[in-house]
Amino acid sequence: MPAPSPERCPRQQGFTLLEVLVAMTLLGLGLALAFTAASSSARSEEKLASHRAAMQLARSKLDEALAQPDLQIAADPGEEHYAGQDFGYRLRLTPQTLLTEARQARLPQFQQQLELIEIEVFWGPKEAQQSYRLATLRSVAPPQRPAPPAGAAPAGTPPTPVRPQP
Repeated sequence: MPAPSPERCPRQQGFTLLEVLVAMTLLGLGLALAFTAASSSARSEEKLASHRAAMQLARSKLDEALAQPDLQIAADPGEEHYAGQDFGYRLRLTPQTLLTEARQARLPQFQQQLELIEIEVFWGPKEAQQSYRLATLRSVAPPQRPAPPAGAAPAGTPPTPVRPQP
């Protein structure tokens, strides 16, 4: 029996079932990875937006405290709806000592006082709560000394000698 000639053999056209299955599997894996990356990116963007909003809220509350130096800040926590999300915050003032008592006694003219202002902004569910903190110092006006009586020399000036008149 003679071998079939190439002219008589029908040419194979199309893909085999195995090739189609391999191609579909690779396409499915590629799409799954792309959707996972897009989902992860969206979650990261959401977290970043929350952190950015917390940072802006903390900065604005800190600016409010700095803009009004004689403002007395209550230590109770507050809540605010900001940038589409609910945030809680705590603002705290703490007096800061610059000089020890011994140095203060040696430098009575140094009256500078500072307060530490701390703000903590928190958000999210209790079991996975996140927070952002900012702190700064502000200058506090020294306590006012009582004014000297009328006609008295201001403190720190030497008395003027009185000359007898002839």
